[in-house]
Amino acid sequence: MDITTFPVYYQAYIKKVPQGDPLALLDLGVKETIKTLVMVTEEKANWAYAEGKWSIKDIVQHLIDTERIMSYRALSFARGEANKIPGYDHDAYVTTASANGRTLKELLEELKRLRVSTIDLFKSFTPEMLERKGNANGVDFTAGQFMYILIGHEIHHMQVIDQKYL
Repeated sequence: MDITTFPVYYQAYIKKVPQGDPLALLDLGVKETIKTLVMVTEEKANWAYAEGKWSIKDIVQHLIDTERIMSYRALSFARGEANKIPGYDHDAYVTTASANGRTLKELLEELKRLRVSTIDLFKSFTPEMLERKGNANGVDFTAGQFMYILIGHEIHHMQVIDQKYL
């Protein structure tokens, strides 16, 4: 995979993606995330390592929100959407999501169900659909690039959790 074909902002995530079938990597990623976080206590899941930083629950909610947005973008481009899709403010989403008001178990269950749906979505695309291009947040993508962005994004945040929280 040539990372230079990805928008610059996402190249750091793409560098983290191992070789392999992206659908299998999506499946493995969510299993590893759940395995890592399932035994985290609610107290630890609500804790942030510094003022203004996200808790583990905030990060999981961010993964969920981002996966929904990236999947929508992939669906739009695969279906030939010609309109530009606006960006989103991930910090504002986290602030208003109130993830710490939910249990970590609820968030992990939602992530697991969402991932099944995401994999089903990408499986439904033909090779031609995966190559269709569109524009989101002023940047051009192909529908298929979002699989790799989701994989690298999850790896990135799990590395942060491992280094700063566990």
